[in-house]
Amino acid sequence: METFTLKISFLRQIFGSVEIARDNINVAVSCPACNDTSDKKKLSINVETWNCHCWVCGIKGKNPYKIIKDHIDPAAANTFKDRFRLGGSIEKSLISDIEEEVHLPDGFLPLFVKRKSQDPDIKSCLSYLRSRNVNYNDLWYFKLGTCNTGALRRRIIIPSFDMDGELNYFSARSIDENSRMKYLNSKNKKTDIIFNEINIDWEKDLTLVEGPFDLFKCNQNATCLLGSSLRSESLLFKKIIANKTPVTLALDSDMKKKSMKIAEMLMSYSCNVRILDLGKFHDVGDMSRLDFKMASAEAITWSRKLSMLEKISSIGTGSLL
Repeated sequence: METFTLKISFLRQIFGSVEIARDNINVAVSCPACNDTSDKKKLSINVETWNCHCWVCGIKGKNPYKIIKDHIDPAAANTFKDRFRLGGSIEKSLISDIEEEVHLPDGFLPLFVKRKSQDPDIKSCLSYLRSRNVNYNDLWYFKLGTCNTGALRRRIIIPSFDMDGELNYFSARSIDENSRMKYLNSKNKKTDIIFNEINIDWEKDLTLVEGPFDLFKCNQNATCLLGSSLRSESLLFKKIIANKTPVTLALDSDMKKKSMKIAEMLMSYSCNVRILDLGKFHDVGDMSRLDFKMASAEAITWSRKLSMLEKISSIGTGSLL
């Protein structure tokens, strides 16, 4: 089995200079596909799994074989195959590299053209959105839809688009509170996509919320975690640190510990982070746009002192005895 040192040595032979992340798992090299000339190396490679992705041109794969073959040297690609894919088929691996294309559900109905529909389920969907203060402009901006048959009936479908405008994910929220599953999502991995990256300016402050419904109340430069965690191997995390994007964390009120953990992780990569206090609200989705705007203006810059004070305030009265 190849050691970490031998893997890095091999990568240096192929790609030149290699930057090693603190976790000693992810490394960054210059991308031969886009010939990015900046000082920052943007082709990230996980030397344990060999997953790779360029944060500039978007090229990615389950391993760098095809990138090496197409953009550097076929002989070097074969060397990679022989050294690191022993006992397996590189061709099968490459087939698995081709990600299943995401499609909107069959029968998808955009709600901005169905406002006068007499279908009772569609009317209920529109009524539910009005109760959440989602307006007509939101229907257009977020391309909200539904289906009037099948498993996604009586659900609000929120599609997501990548930086090139291609569909990369969708989430379908039930309008019925007694539904067994509140959300049904497309099957691709959350860590491999950035929800509605098409709307993001990486040079401006980026608001991070938990779910798609929270986005309706945010400023436009926002995305959601599709949960309450930001994993270091996720595309979103790597894109933030690659661009040193300033972040405002607006997680649910019961996720203060996770907010502090995410803030500390981002700050360790020199990204400025602010923490938004939701006040009396449980999540951003419960706020009005004005509530959010006011809270965002008062968001506090994260610091180790702030983190320590939060930890102290969370200690129960009798826990020190």
